[in-house]
Amino acid sequence: MEEKGNVVTKLKKIINANGLGFLGKNPYQTYTELMKDGAVDRKTAGAILCFLVNGLSKYLDSKNDITELTKIIQDECGFNEDISYSIAEIFVNLYSKENVKKWKSKEKEGLKQFLHDEFTYKWTGFTTWYVSNVSMDCHYQAEIVLSPIQDVIKDNELAQMLEANPFLKKKAIREYFEKKLKNYLDDQFNEYCTCEEYYEPDVEDFYLDDCVEEWCKMNGFKFISCDGSGYDDGYEPN
Repeated sequence: MEEKGNVVTKLKKIINANGLGFLGKNPYQTYTELMKDGAVDRKTAGAILCFLVNGLSKYLDSKNDITELTKIIQDECGFNEDISYSIAEIFVNLYSKENVKKWKSKEKEGLKQFLHDEFTYKWTGFTTWYVSNVSMDCHYQAEIVLSPIQDVIKDNELAQMLEANPFLKKKAIREYFEKKLKNYLDDQFNEYCTCEEYYEPDVEDFYLDDCVEEWCKMNGFKFISCDGSGYDDGYEPN
């Protein structure tokens, strides 16, 4: 079989990117990653797939004995002793006490970092008000500063993201909340500018502070500051 060190390195990269439990929960995706760019030969990748599909990763926290794991692989996967030993050696090296300790210490590290810092977001709002034969483009630009609080962890979608990948980076969490805040402000701005059919909106008076404070209450943030201004392009014939 392929040199075991290369396989262990590839599997470590997969875990580093996706979390400690990823291999067992995603055997076919793991196989695909191993096969990508010819990183691992098909025979080795197939044996690892069989190991994972049979749920043998459940033994890796408690069994670091190559001989015991070899016997389990033989019984569950039907491999000969040589292949079973090679696969056992790969996983015993991969799930060493040092590696597992390091991975567990990284769990939710990105969330901890995100909670520690202020959250600054630059929002650009745009919508169009229509009436009869004319329309008016409406714009708003703002810089918003927020501070995440512990209530952030109550966000259901974020909880699901962290369940899928406990190693989720601070950047990914930030991008998730940026998108959520943008969608909320876009909707509020559009509603404000288009709610009156025959009276053009006063874009400068858009109640941005109130919207941001309400979003903070719903999403586990503390409102720090908000600085913005709005303008329109004047009437355009339809």
